[in-house]
Amino acid sequence: MLTAGFGLRLWLASGTYLNPDEALHFFIANRSSASLAYKASLTMAHPPLMMLMLYWWKSLGTSEIMLRLPSVLAGSAFCWVFFKWLAKLFGPRVALVGLTFAALLAPLAFLSTEVRQYEFMLLFAMGGAYLLELALEKRSAAFMLASASCFYLAMLSHYSALLFVAALGVYAVVRLFSERPPAAVAAAWTGGQAGALALLGFLYVTHISKIAHTTMAAQAFDSWLYKSYFHHGQGNPIVFVLVRSFSFFQFLLGQSIVGDMAALMFVAGLVFLLWGKIARPATGPSSSQLAVLLVLPFLLNWAAALRGTYPYGGTRHCVFLAVFGLTGISLCIVRVAGGRAARAMVISLALILLCWVFRSIRHPYIYRADQSHAQMERTLTFIREQMPPSDLVLADYASGIELGHYLCQQKPVAYDGSIPGFLAFACGGRRIVSTSHDLWAFNTQMFLEEWGHLVANGRLKPDDQVWVAQVGWLVPLADDLKEQFPEFQQLQVQSFGKSIQFFPLKAGQTMPKPAPGTATSKHAVQE
Repeated sequence: MLTAGFGLRLWLASGTYLNPDEALHFFIANRSSASLAYKASLTMAHPPLMMLMLYWWKSLGTSEIMLRLPSVLAGSAFCWVFFKWLAKLFGPRVALVGLTFAALLAPLAFLSTEVRQYEFMLLFAMGGAYLLELALEKRSAAFMLASASCFYLAMLSHYSALLFVAALGVYAVVRLFSERPPAAVAAAWTGGQAGALALLGFLYVTHISKIAHTTMAAQAFDSWLYKSYFHHGQGNPIVFVLVRSFSFFQFLLGQSIVGDMAALMFVAGLVFLLWGKIARPATGPSSSQLAVLLVLPFLLNWAAALRGTYPYGGTRHCVFLAVFGLTGISLCIVRVAGGRAARAMVISLALILLCWVFRSIRHPYIYRADQSHAQMERTLTFIREQMPPSDLVLADYASGIELGHYLCQQKPVAYDGSIPGFLAFACGGRRIVSTSHDLWAFNTQMFLEEWGHLVANGRLKPDDQVWVAQVGWLVPLADDLKEQFPEFQQLQVQSFGKSIQFFPLKAGQTMPKPAPGTATSKHAVQE
């Protein structure tokens, strides 16, 4: 099963160009020194560990498969540690079912094939949880300190690990009080908790406090993660929690109907556990302690979302809950299968197959055919052979990161500051001007405003031609301009798949003013 999961991840990681988030991660890490990579990472919404890892890793190669390989390896290793943890707490049958889901479910597999932090967080968090069980079983201070070290690495990988570590901390307190381990073990745990608090304090002072009130955080709360935060005065908190809980399981399974079933299976698994209907190892935590372990992370995430601190629902930002969600689902399947491993595996594989065949696509998403290497090669050929070198390219921030990555051939991008308010650079004999990081993707109003700034500050002549570029999950600007303004009905668009588009404009042409209520793209990114 591990081999199948690794092979699936390796295949998914090959043959496609980097999406904008992946390109941005590499852009941040692609500096001349580790200290500069760390400073650049402070502009991100994530801790610095992955940026530093990428800084060193890029010396081994910068192809897409090479940059994604650490995530592939971490995702595969997570499956193994997850299996070991499940086997220790619930026995081999539950562990095999959980491993099957972790290895083969589409959302977890896809997350393992991108240049992102989630797989490292899952691996380190799961390692900390497994070592915690070993420390309590063997009454070992060394294992307890090793567990704390893994939790530190998880916290340095992704901030969702803070909720994971908090839940495991409460669970550990319950276990310590009930089992009364030697003083050295308790002291090691206390020291580990003190270290976690110190690390949290460092991260808060150096990073979290500085990004908490930025435009990026506001956009997440008010726009692309809007549904995953509770907005006071706009709904019922109980309804919010219920709806977002089903949304999480829909995301986890990658299929809406099966995801709804999985949410109910998770609840059934908890009932079976508390009812004593699950065969477990004779030693270890009690059923009630395990139920606390499985439910508490959800409770903490609910509280964070209700306070507007952290999103909850069908988003990758909550993938840390997959550990606990899949455990409950596996308990239910093993119980329904009467404890027979073969029958449980048939049920699990049937559900996974259904989820792959009838996948529910959640945007933002790029279909594999649109993200193929061939599409990017066609794009680069067009730029080099059909776009006059004197023409300027205007891009939003996401598209500028993508173009810089491929036109500069993975070399560091140097902005020259030649046009106020824009990020300008030259690569491959072409001059690119992109918006700042506050404007991730164009909509019509933002585009018209930025166009006016470019013409005013860029010293362009009326006959100068500018190519407007969009590269990413959604590239709706050309269609929205045509729909909203008659001046753009004859817009000539060059498309390379559904995720790369260019169209030319003259600097001196008359531009419309957007009418109230028409500025926002109808293709706005939804969770």
